[in-house]
Amino acid sequence: MTCDRRQFLQFMTASLGLSITAGCGRPTTTTSNLTSLGIGGSPILLTIPLAYLIERSGLQDAIAEIEFFSVRNHDQIKALLASGQGQITANPTLLAAGLYRQDLPIKLLNVMVWGNIYVLSADGALGQWEDLRGKTVLIPFKGGMPEMIFRFLATQSGLQPDQDLTIQSTQDFQSTAQLLLTGAGDVGVFAEPHASNVVAKAQQQDLELFYSLDFKQTWSQVTGQPARFPQAGISALSSLVDNSPDVVTMIQTELRNSLDWIQQNPTDAAELGAKYMDTPAPILEQSLKTNLFEFVPAVEARPELEVFYQSLMQVNPKLLQGQLPDADFYVG
Repeated sequence: MTCDRRQFLQFMTASLGLSITAGCGRPTTTTSNLTSLGIGGSPILLTIPLAYLIERSGLQDAIAEIEFFSVRNHDQIKALLASGQGQITANPTLLAAGLYRQDLPIKLLNVMVWGNIYVLSADGALGQWEDLRGKTVLIPFKGGMPEMIFRFLATQSGLQPDQDLTIQSTQDFQSTAQLLLTGAGDVGVFAEPHASNVVAKAQQQDLELFYSLDFKQTWSQVTGQPARFPQAGISALSSLVDNSPDVVTMIQTELRNSLDWIQQNPTDAAELGAKYMDTPAPILEQSLKTNLFEFVPAVEARPELEVFYQSLMQVNPKLLQGQLPDADFYVG
């Protein structure tokens, strides 16, 4: 089998959630006590660093078998971790903390996405939160992070969300896009790459959508914090952290390296990510322009994470069962 053919099959099996092995010409000897690793990724930009981890990093020299699982929602992430099939996953930081507070044995390795959520609108004049008054706002994942941070920012900006506007919950970003494009809502809340994707779909229908409100800018205005918030990162099973610290150290190092590579090679990064997501490479490359990537180990991000969690708990005191994660949640 040729190298190109073997790599092609690896790409295809990875996208289908099947096991892949080390690439052409690479040794498959394991330098760790860990012989296999399950990685969960969803259609968010954090899947690009995971794809780098699988295909371009030294991890494939250290672990004989790496398995990629495509997950679509929070329940699938939880199931993947609870079953032990997946040992690391990319997910919102609020979800990771919530699962930890539900006694799922996980830890947060890092924060890598620091803000890529927006309100999109066909109204080019809409640019203030006050402009949402009386409008129907489409938000995916009822009770999830997009809704919680929207409610917090709206409230801090002088609105009473349940009185001054109508929040319509949707199943996911795809259904939010469908409803917005058919006029079933006035504005929609999107994270990247879904924001770039719906803008492109609108153009195909001779419609124009605008990035009307940027959550990270509003976050800074209402909290006095920097114009960023700890949106998403990588979680790991506690067993992986405790039993294979060398692997975790390598994962952290390679994920940090991945962001340098993505910044220097956005076209290649988008093409790599497209193999693991149902999003075209040009859309991914466009979405990278508005995404705020920065690698911060979880223990260093803890102060900003606690401000973030406490802010969202103002909206719903029952989040995280009313209590912040303890120090054991955060990996250095």
